[in-house]
Amino acid sequence: MNNLSDEKKKLREEYRRRRDAFYSQLDAATKGLAFRRPPSPLAKLIEQSNIVAMYSAMGPEAPTARLAEYCIEIGKIIAFPAVTGDSPLEFRQVDTMELLEAGYQNIAEPKADCPVVVPDLIITPMIAFDRSMGRLGQGKGHYDRTFAKHPDATRIGLAWSVQEADNIPMQPHDVTLEMIVTESEIIQRVNMTS
Repeated sequence: MNNLSDEKKKLREEYRRRRDAFYSQLDAATKGLAFRRPPSPLAKLIEQSNIVAMYSAMGPEAPTARLAEYCIEIGKIIAFPAVTGDSPLEFRQVDTMELLEAGYQNIAEPKADCPVVVPDLIITPMIAFDRSMGRLGQGKGHYDRTFAKHPDATRIGLAWSVQEADNIPMQPHDVTLEMIVTESEIIQRVNMTS
């Protein structure tokens, strides 16, 4: 188990470097257009969902602000995660991005008085991913615990294409995704029905 944890730690370091280098070379226009509107397969899943949860992107992470705006435009309830200790993430509804404030590790999260909701669709960040729908997160397990708590929610990963790895080592608690969206491609679980 320790070797697997060490391997994941090395992968995190490598793919953070790759992501950061890629992002630093993007011009402002490309950054502004990336992930502006969801591709058709993701748009269809959003349309079929009532409550869409997504993360607040920080720095070089794949951006979500325009996706949040899109969901609000089409009348979806949107929610962002709040970290509450080592528990699964708590998704809180926001009607506007102004309801977000600095929270855990200075990541924007909804204010404490925002209503807690149960999402139909969860859009998750990641450090790296593979074609088997494996996801490498920050290593704290917040999203894996959250996926286990919400097994019926559709799990979508958002990342830059340079974050694709040959293989993500999986541990028993790791949960795979159902779709991965990059700026250039959609990778979908073969047996996924929408």
